[in-house]
Amino acid sequence: MVHDRGKIKWASLMLPEHVEMLQDFFSEEPPKEKPVLSEDYVNEMESTVQQVIHTKQKVRLDYYQYGSFNPIIGHIIKMHPNERKITVQEASMISKVPFDNIVAIELLNE
Repeated sequence: MVHDRGKIKWASLMLPEHVEMLQDFFSEEPPKEKPVLSEDYVNEMESTVQQVIHTKQKVRLDYYQYGSFNPIIGHIIKMHPNERKITVQEASMISKVPFDNIVAIELLNE
């Protein structure tokens, strides 16, 4: 029978910083689930996007990607209906966000 000491065997070879980093890595929270949006809310977001494109008002978009929610603050430049993506210009960066991943749109007062 093999008596393997597992992690204990390698503990003496690791620096305390590495041990702390590994503990932080494994203690991270699990990925969040994408919320299911109602059809009325999706229609409201689409009309808000159309309004913002014409008025060139600044918005905050919250979108879901890889198990987390990410914010973007900027101006919506264009909506691509075929690709179902929105082009948003932040200060000097342009991002394309899939409309299906957007969970919230908030108009900002400049």
